[in-house]
Amino acid sequence: MRGAPVGWARLITPNTPVTRHSVQDPRMVDFIRSQTSLNIEPGWHAVTPDQLDQLCAYPFIYVKELDRISAPGHLRNLQEYLRRGGFVCVDPCVNGLTPDERADVATRYGRQFMRMIPGCTVRELPDDHEIFRCFFAVNVDDLFTPDMIRRGAIRPAHIGLRGVFLGERIIAVISISGLECGWPETPQRVPGCMKLIVNTYVYAMTH
Repeated sequence: MRGAPVGWARLITPNTPVTRHSVQDPRMVDFIRSQTSLNIEPGWHAVTPDQLDQLCAYPFIYVKELDRISAPGHLRNLQEYLRRGGFVCVDPCVNGLTPDERADVATRYGRQFMRMIPGCTVRELPDDHEIFRCFFAVNVDDLFTPDMIRRGAIRPAHIGLRGVFLGERIIAVISISGLECGWPETPQRVPGCMKLIVNTYVYAMTH
């Protein structure tokens, strides 16, 4: 049995090609449909920050480059979307960055959320947080596999997901693990990345 229909929407930001990594989205949707009872629509949708009604049609929005959103009207729409109960997953491309550089990216995006949503706070989610256990059990080794480490990847100490809190509610997450990046080059990490995205989606739908 599945519930009401929900969809996968990617936020199209200024000066970012709409197709950037979007080839992964149908695979992600198929994985969600096959592995969960969510009634997610086939395919994926593109939304833009200049249309509040368009944003609010989707309870979960996937974002690549949050810092490209700077127009006051776009920021107000995204702010209102979050205040109405929407959820944003920010998953920037971080391939080739050191752990410190990845942390700097997350800090920059965190500050943008705090400017956009006065009163919100941003903090790293501990590895025992519910989001890593709400559907699949996910840990660091699922995202940074032994093959990657042998080829020179640096295994972080923690999963590295930051939560954006408005009061006690998480309204967004910021990943520094490149969950949709490098799948053709590192197919062994795809299952773990998909599982964490599914967990994030399930968590958003149930909170």
